[in-house]
Formats: sequence, structure tokens, C-alpha cells
Amino acid sequence: MPSRSSVHDIKGISYMLRVSSRAKNVRLKMSPYEGLIVVVPQGFDKVKVPELVESRLDWILKVQGRFDKHRNEENVTADTSLPETIELAGIGESWRVEYRQDPQNRAILVRERDGNVVELSGPVEDRVWCVASIEGWLKWRAKKRMTTQLMRLASEHGFTISGVTVRRQRSRWGSCSSRGNINLNLKLLFLPPALVRYIMIHELCHTLHMNHSSRYWETVARYDPDCKEHDRQMRHAWRYVPAWFAMPEKE
Repeated sequence: MPSRSSVHDIKGISYMLRVSSRAKNVRLKMSPYEGLIVVVPQGFDKVKVPELVESRLDWILKVQGRFDKHRNEENVTADTSLPETIELAGIGESWRVEYRQDPQNRAILVRERDGNVVELSGPVEDRVWCVASIEGWLKWRAKKRMTTQLMRLASEHGFTISGVTVRRQRSRWGSCSSRGNINLNLKLLFLPPALVRYIMIHELCHTLHMNHSSRYWETVARYDPDCKEHDRQMRHAWRYVPAWFAMPEKE
């Protein structure tokens, strides 16, 4: 009998609960791509899982911090200054960024201009505010373009999804709930189109198989024959995310 999976959240920690017919004991594992996975044997009382996850919170945060440190070490010498251009390879767009100091505005205003120019006006000397404002704009672009792309893929291949959300996440590139709601990581905007499509196919196939069984991977390969190579490339896909956006902001 194939394993069954579902996505849950406790104290801000998102995890995938996987019921496996082959598991004999409860097992927690961390993945740079999938985040926290809790594997339980059939018949295990799922009510106990949140308490179990909470009891291992220190370990979870330690491992997650190790993943983040490994990512950030690659960016230590990278340019983390505010961008003059933003390359959104995932949706095939390139934007020039202009900053205009405006003492009349206490908040940063973002607007698009002709010629693929995005303008930030207000207290632009505040880097944290600028990055937050750009993030808000990126979410709007991603919701507009990536949602359309995902819906088109679903329609072309006969998948049914309930909804789409886009959020900036630390580890997972995407997720699919048991109700068919798909979440995409905002950072997909910076990845090559082939990898963005792979993640979308990856999550769409979870609407049919909420696990990573052999049947699931056979389904993925049907829609992406290069899925094994794309999956390998995703292990280092965070390198495509520019340093100014990848690095955590300090208050």
C-alpha cells in the first residue's frame, strides 16, 4: 500500500506528515528542498505528532539554520546592495530599478513605468524598507504571471487544482495540500524556466499522489522526461536567487 502525505504547520514550522506502510517507527528528517518530513507507521495516533514535532524544535531549527548558513556562506562576498536591475528569468522579464528620494512620502511607493522600469519613491535610504517594497511588487508580478502559467499547465495536462498562493519561503520551492491548493515560492521568479516548470509539474502531480512513491515519480516523468536532472539541479537552485534578496534582513 503506498504512503500517504499531508502538509501541516505548528509554531511557524511547516512539515509534511507521511504515513508509510513500511515504517516501523516514527522518524523525523530534514531536507533542503522539502523541509521537515515526519514519517509515521500506519495506525499511529496522529494527534501525537504536533507534540513530537514541538519536542524536537531545537533540532529542527538547528538543522534549518545549517541549511541557511550553507546558502548564506556562498553569498558573503556577493553584492547585497540594492539592485539596479532585476532579472526575473522564471517569467522571462528584466526590469530596471530607479530610486527617488521623496521626503513627502513616509512610506515607499512602487510603480511600474514604460520600458520595464520599476520606480521606488519615498525614504529609499532605508534598505530594509526598499527590499520589503520590492518583495511586495515581486509577489504581485509572481501572482500575475506564475499563477497563469500554473493554471495553463494544469489545463493542458488535465490536472485539477483548488487554488494558488505565492509566498517567500526559506526552504520549500513549492507544496500541495490534500485539498489541491498549491503554494509556490516567490524565489522561483529567479530560476531558469525549465526548473520553474519542473516545480510546477512536481506539485501538480501531488494532486494525484500525495507522496513520493514510484507511481508518483512515474507520473512526474510523464510530463517532464528530464525530471531526474531537474531534481538534481534543484539541490543548488538557491544559487540563482540574488544576494540582495536571499540574505535575511536585519532590523
